[in-house]
Amino acid sequence: MATSTQDMVRPGECIDLYYYDAETSKKQCFPTTVNTKYVQSFTNFGGGSSVFTIPPTNGIQDIVCQFVMPALTAGMSGTGLALPRAWGYALIKQVSFRYGGSSQYFLSGAQILQNALRRQLSRQAGNDLLTLGGNSVTGTSWTSAQTANVVLTLPHNVPSAWGKAHPLPTDLLTQQVQVTVELYPVSQVVSVYQAQAGDIMPTALTSAQFMVQQVMLNNQGDALARRVDMATNAYAFPCEFVQQVQQIPLASGTGLQSVVLTGFRSGEVKSLQCWLNRLSDSPQSAQTSAGGTINNPFNWQLPLQVILTYAGDVYARFENSCSPLLNLINDTKSPVVDNLASGNNTFNTAALQYWVELPFAQTDKDEDSHHTLVHGKPITNGIVNIQIQPPSSQTDWILNVSYVYNATLLFSQGTCDYVF
Repeated sequence: MATSTQDMVRPGECIDLYYYDAETSKKQCFPTTVNTKYVQSFTNFGGGSSVFTIPPTNGIQDIVCQFVMPALTAGMSGTGLALPRAWGYALIKQVSFRYGGSSQYFLSGAQILQNALRRQLSRQAGNDLLTLGGNSVTGTSWTSAQTANVVLTLPHNVPSAWGKAHPLPTDLLTQQVQVTVELYPVSQVVSVYQAQAGDIMPTALTSAQFMVQQVMLNNQGDALARRVDMATNAYAFPCEFVQQVQQIPLASGTGLQSVVLTGFRSGEVKSLQCWLNRLSDSPQSAQTSAGGTINNPFNWQLPLQVILTYAGDVYARFENSCSPLLNLINDTKSPVVDNLASGNNTFNTAALQYWVELPFAQTDKDEDSHHTLVHGKPITNGIVNIQIQPPSSQTDWILNVSYVYNATLLFSQGTCDYVF
């Protein structure tokens, strides 16, 4: 075989790209099937918490919540009522989760959505995620029930076929997986964008369900606990842990504002995920105007500048609104999706929804990135500071920050917990 100069100077393993062989072919060791037969109803359709327990028998992959909003009836003229896009995610106040005997952790509805959006491969996929999460509708066309399908992005799952994580093996547990979903009252996600006599908001959903996509071994004898003594061994499940969101009110003004971030845990931080929204747009405090109350829960705006420092050293410096470009060239898409915004007497106005990724870890985006350990930044005694410039001078800007960590779920002796 002729050898070129490149063959001689470039290291690497020889791979046959003409014939398939053991190096270029892979096969599944243990046959499995997928099902979505685990479906449970929420206990309260008007808001509040519902607790779901998943028996420790199968692999758990994605978890989906399905919401149905009733059509406006004859008693609800509805000409001035509206639902925002992705209202299913806006309906979620928070989600808590516990795997077996692990500690319990929390995510907000906005974090659930942002985690799902950033894992999509394209802007169009992100747009589809918003639409499936509840289409926008005004009262004049709100003549039928409205549906929303929401994916819960928890540490164990990747809501995309590209780089999809292996199922969480609950067959290694003796305790149940517990997920609690807390909903806002239904009225808090409905906008009154133009007050009309006779408008009455829905007070409860028609239906709300919790569905789990499971992966089952065809032969339970293939289960790891049947082949290995898990009393003396441990199984390491790689995952990405997102800490509960930090919400920081900003002062009024259009200049750079300095914010000190706190609450870091011991471990390697891969990135900080940030987005700006106004308090008056959120379900907690909807904007009150002459027309009524306006909900824009995901009207996330692009900051003009973001500077991240740790212990005085600059790690990210995004000026002149350049963060979308830097995030694009380190990912598969821009950190933006096409959304809609509401205002007094207006609805369905085109708007862009932005977030900003401030990375510590080196870029690694491919089909096996979820189980490839790329080290982040250990945050110890240094001060993490963000300087941020909001796009306008309103007084109610909120900076939302998620801390993303490398993590491993360690299974042994019928239980599991996180190692950071």
